[in-house]
Amino acid sequence: MTRPTRWLSLTGLGVVSAWTLAACSGGAPDLTEISESAQQSMEEAESLTYTLSDPDGVHANDLSAMEFSGQTDQANFAIKANTTDMDMEILVVDQQSTFIRMTFTDEDMQAMFDAEGIEEGQWIKTPESEVADIEQFTDEFEGLSDRTFALTEGLTEEDLEAVEVEETELEDQAVYKYTVPATGETETELYPGADTVAFYFSQDSSELVQVEASAGESTATHTYGDYDSVEPIEAPPEDEIADLDWEF
Repeated sequence: MTRPTRWLSLTGLGVVSAWTLAACSGGAPDLTEISESAQQSMEEAESLTYTLSDPDGVHANDLSAMEFSGQTDQANFAIKANTTDMDMEILVVDQQSTFIRMTFTDEDMQAMFDAEGIEEGQWIKTPESEVADIEQFTDEFEGLSDRTFALTEGLTEEDLEAVEVEETELEDQAVYKYTVPATGETETELYPGADTVAFYFSQDSSELVQVEASAGESTATHTYGDYDSVEPIEAPPEDEIADLDWEF
């Protein structure tokens, strides 16, 4: 498997300096300043956790929930994905060791899979010849920071004037909330179907902690956390791995 690309760090100290001056002056900093600082933190993080919860289908795809947690500079991460037909878990331990576990919620999908020798809840060790196929699940996380902040980077002066700013709390954490219109010509690849997107930044660190993409009364929630604190992903216990030679 090709090693996931390390998200490149922004250069210079101007971003951090601008954030510091804005924070010291009182009140919420400009959106462009705090988003640049948050993007720098995300790109420099050696590990993180990103989750998506979209139970109402704001983004109009089959994915209702998803979590990526792991290292950003090496092939070592875990993915959980929930769709209308199945729940999937993937453990990428290294470039040669990948495990997958699937739970089907659709009987037809289960019948198509029908792999003998796999008990419910067991992991399948992916054949080395097929490991490269798992790369399709990692594509979403290479360049995650670029897609996360593309909307804020593309705002015009008119768009910036329409941004609503609020100092509030999110799960007992002091945050700045910026509500951005998502109906213009700015890039919304990560938030399709949304009318507004709210960015929550930590007041203490300027790190991005949550994004809410809303359409009408429905909201999809993107969360970011565990910066530089995700433990290495390990292989599951031997007794939880199916004893079979199986290929996709």
